[in-house]
Amino acid sequence: MAGVEIDGKFFSLNGRRFAFRGVTYGTFAPREDSALFPSRSQIKSDFASIQNSGFDTVRTYTEPPDDLLDLAADWGLHVFAGVHWNDWRYLRGASRRQQREVARDARQIVAGAARRLAGNDTVAAISVGNEIPADVVRWVGTSRVASLVRELADTVREQDPGRLVTYANYPTTEYLPLEALDFLTFNVFLEGANDLKRYLNRLHNLAGDRPLVLGELGAHASAGEYGDCAQASAIRLQLETALERGVGGTCVFSWTDEWSVAGEQVLGWQFGLTRTDRSPRAALRVIEDFNRRSVADLTPAHGWPSVAVVICAYNAESTLEECLRHVSALDYRPLEVIVVDDGSRDDTVDVARGFPHVRLVRIDHAGLGAARNAGYRAARSELIAYLDSDAYPCPEWPYYLALGASEAGLGGVGGPNIPPPADPRGARRVARASGGPIHVLLEDDRAEHVPGCNMAFRRTVLEELGGFDPIFTSAGDDVDFCWKVLDDGYEIAFHPAAFVWHHRRGSTRAYLRQQRGYGRADALVALRHPARINAIGAARWVGRIYRPTTGALRGQRVYHGLYATAPFQSVYSSGTTVLDTAQQIGVPLAAAVLLVTPATPFVPVLLVPVGAAAVTLLALFTISARQILPQGRSAGARARFQISVAMLDMAQTVVRLWGRTFPGTDRVIVPPPPPSLPSAVLLTTRVMAFSDLGSRGELVGAVVAALRYAGFFVQASTGWETCDACVSGSLTVKATISTVSAPAGVVQLRVRRWPRVALGVGLAVAGAALVANAALAIVIVMALALETARGLWRTGPGVRRAIQRAGGMS
Repeated sequence: MAGVEIDGKFFSLNGRRFAFRGVTYGTFAPREDSALFPSRSQIKSDFASIQNSGFDTVRTYTEPPDDLLDLAADWGLHVFAGVHWNDWRYLRGASRRQQREVARDARQIVAGAARRLAGNDTVAAISVGNEIPADVVRWVGTSRVASLVRELADTVREQDPGRLVTYANYPTTEYLPLEALDFLTFNVFLEGANDLKRYLNRLHNLAGDRPLVLGELGAHASAGEYGDCAQASAIRLQLETALERGVGGTCVFSWTDEWSVAGEQVLGWQFGLTRTDRSPRAALRVIEDFNRRSVADLTPAHGWPSVAVVICAYNAESTLEECLRHVSALDYRPLEVIVVDDGSRDDTVDVARGFPHVRLVRIDHAGLGAARNAGYRAARSELIAYLDSDAYPCPEWPYYLALGASEAGLGGVGGPNIPPPADPRGARRVARASGGPIHVLLEDDRAEHVPGCNMAFRRTVLEELGGFDPIFTSAGDDVDFCWKVLDDGYEIAFHPAAFVWHHRRGSTRAYLRQQRGYGRADALVALRHPARINAIGAARWVGRIYRPTTGALRGQRVYHGLYATAPFQSVYSSGTTVLDTAQQIGVPLAAAVLLVTPATPFVPVLLVPVGAAAVTLLALFTISARQILPQGRSAGARARFQISVAMLDMAQTVVRLWGRTFPGTDRVIVPPPPPSLPSAVLLTTRVMAFSDLGSRGELVGAVVAALRYAGFFVQASTGWETCDACVSGSLTVKATISTVSAPAGVVQLRVRRWPRVALGVGLAVAGAALVANAALAIVIVMALALETARGLWRTGPGVRRAIQRAGGMS
């Protein structure tokens, strides 16, 4: 019997999918050897019934004895082994010494269990703990509890390298950061299908690229036949929802009503699939049926749609064979496979022709957008799934895409893309760095953006929107089209189990070249969607950027409820915009300031901004490194990994900005002319009044469009600001636009000018320069004065003239 392994969001055994269909077993009254399990004969009888019911895993809460492991192997079962240690709930006082003793004893117990179980392939995984109560976690401290769980996981790996390790959490301590575990385990008892579906989406996103296992699910069977039927119905719903949401494993609680805690039998406890005498309940028959099913046996509301997999390839001979080999192995039907060769100069075409069921479409080299259009136009299917030529799908991929797209009002669907674990070290570093293909989520199952390597759209939506813009030849097409879909009133679903394996760039040079290309694409996207772009040309996401390879709970706020009694103590992320914005602005600016370092011997006062820039870079580098989940066995290897990835983060910020600023392309997007504005009267230099118009919102939209057409950078309100729009005048001056519907039949528009932070910083630098070099201070002040004058003119007469040219002012 070989060992169970992680396979993306699922598990595998001997190269095949391991279903991880489990049932909990125990705890029981202690027997003569103090093990909290029944006699050998009872275990043998139970395991025979468990195996006959289609289970492949037995979850224990304490360390399994040798006879249990032997019997599990005899019946072809795997053991999800728990290790029990007395946590802080058993302390009175909880002094520092006592807390250290708890951690020391836990390490010793876990190390002993891992050493004893080492090399036993019957053991699927080890859980180093189970449900530390929420009030205990708050009492001891979240970081202390999480740190010990991380240490215990490392302890297991030291004793048994390669052993899968987890901790069984529950909703009341959802906020525990558990990124160091191999897979995420949660005990969840929700009996409403919609509630469970929503919560599983949430847990999937907390799990990131790792599998999600439900360590406990089930329902109580009250007395009588009706109670048994209600339990069976609840468990059927839970298991089908878990299967539909792509949960990697399930453990039904529990096998039997025979259950003891601290040596005392628990009475009135009827969660078992069998009663104390092992007579079966109705739920066991439900599970026997379920354990024979896979996602292919589910039935979406409107049936399984036809799916076309479109692979756009350009000089892709090195990766296309792997991609097509996995796609050809998919058992989804009906399924089309189309390769669009974008004028490749290598053997891409020959590779595609080596797969008889693949339809080859050849076009002259025109770029990615044109290739995607050729693919969907050649397809006959309802759902068009795009897959990159350097990616390959998991076996369940098309099923989960189809399930994700099954609701009404959806224009498309996407899923995660995960770097293959066998990729070289350089690719693993690139996978952890910023700027890669990631999805942006508005909610746990709704996306603002899904990356082009793993996205699918309804054929009708592609036709309605005219497909992809061919101006995007290598990147940016996915962002542009996702925003077009959303702007047209559709939603984009996200299914966490519809994942593909996606190779990253294998070297720093290739990664930075890719980032420059992304920057060039950003510049084109900015012209197409100016309202969704920030001041430095990057996307202004409404949703949360998904980063499975950094601390998932950074910047978290936790709702504990009154006196920490909320049953679901959920994490509310403050987002990543503060750090992202600091890096996007601070790193290039500080790097530019450092360019004057050679002049410091001649102008000593420059040491002030140079020193400040160096400190800024060091601070941002340190923050970035601490956010990266380390890889490696030793502390030194982990530190080197974090440092190297943080360096990539810093470099890509500069390179991508360079690509946005100097795109080096003759591709041009000409914005459409703005709508005509209604007549207006200039009341003061700051206020104008409009009449003969529709709604105030339409007026503001038309004014923003007119200013953008005139070349102004304008950010429309997102709903959180106290103004309707913000206009950038210069580095030192900005203006806000506000409107009011008063008096009746009139909308007044006011433009207010404000100093920007850069003006204050510049004056502070000038003041510091004045101490050492008055001439330099005068130069800085004059530069600030010129930039301020430019900003005042642009946000005053410039704005008025732009509105006048749009026909809105007399």
